[in-house]
Amino acid sequence: MLGLVILEGLTVFVFNVLIAGYGMESMGVLGVGGYVGLPAFGAVVTLLSLFAIVRLHPGLRIDAAGVSKVWPARTQAVRWADIDNVRFNSRRSYLLLVLKPGVRPGKPNDPGGAPVVLLHSLGHSVWNRRRPTHPDLIIDAVERFAPGKYTVEPLYPRKGGAKGTGAPA
Repeated sequence: MLGLVILEGLTVFVFNVLIAGYGMESMGVLGVGGYVGLPAFGAVVTLLSLFAIVRLHPGLRIDAAGVSKVWPARTQAVRWADIDNVRFNSRRSYLLLVLKPGVRPGKPNDPGGAPVVLLHSLGHSVWNRRRPTHPDLIIDAVERFAPGKYTVEPLYPRKGGAKGTGAPA
């Protein structure tokens, strides 16, 4: 990521200053320090903004108490007693916590209604090279702390067979 940011800053610098000539007079006054300082300043500003964006996304903690989303300043926890089952979406990029009926009054999880689903994103769903076994580790943790809570079945099964398999409806 850092290499990409540096490459982007260098590309913008080379195009704007060296090819297009924008800011050439200020770079001439500043000398070599100007040629090095401008891309370095851009890289620092970009990295600080990326760091601020990354801190906004919560972390996931699975322990004996339940499943928690953890931010730097707060934590949102769901106890195992309130969770009916734990699932993944079809691409295994979101963790779905299906709550038991009646756990949250006023929400659509009353008996007979649709379940409340709490989502936790596990990262990019198309390009998942960084943590290919992350869902497997989550399944192991859920089975260790709450055996039987994890299920492979889809939350809302499709009617008429699986799409794209050629099976008759």
